[in-house]
Amino acid sequence: MKRLFSILLAVLASTCCFAVDYMMYTGIYGECEDDEPSTIYGGSYSEYPEGLNDAQFPGGEVEFIIYLSRNTDLQEVYSGEYDKNGEPLLVTGEVLVEFVVDRCGKPGKFRILQSLTEEQDAEALRVMETLPMFRAASLDGYRVKSAYIAPIRFLRDKKPKPKEDDYYYDYNYDYNY
Repeated sequence: MKRLFSILLAVLASTCCFAVDYMMYTGIYGECEDDEPSTIYGGSYSEYPEGLNDAQFPGGEVEFIIYLSRNTDLQEVYSGEYDKNGEPLLVTGEVLVEFVVDRCGKPGKFRILQSLTEEQDAEALRVMETLPMFRAASLDGYRVKSAYIAPIRFLRDKKPKPKEDDYYYDYNYDYNY
């Protein structure tokens, strides 16, 4: 029990005390403009060449997923079906959005690869358009454009999320929402 409490305290401390600065790459390339046509590596554009250093979201991949999760407003879109208790079912799943990080680190060229509903697709695009600057991908020492696919999840749990002011761990709650 003490060990579990220590782990939870460490996670809580790391999330509140070491917040990621999402603007950390904003000034990294100065007055950079990427308006010249060039090869886009990855995604549906082309293969990833050997030696490509991926673009980096501020804080890394885990922070990217956290950013998407925190900034997505879950759309309550009903499927028209009902569960065994007669409750209406929501449309759940994920929208896959492809985007390109240009040589200046700016994300753009957002495109839906896997759709759910118009409302959820619009929300996924809205969230992607709020992305901060990345550190640009590089190949052989040169900055290059690179494409990525991000999952925007619209999943529901019948149980409400625990409130932030609840400081206990509920062993019966599924925290994988």
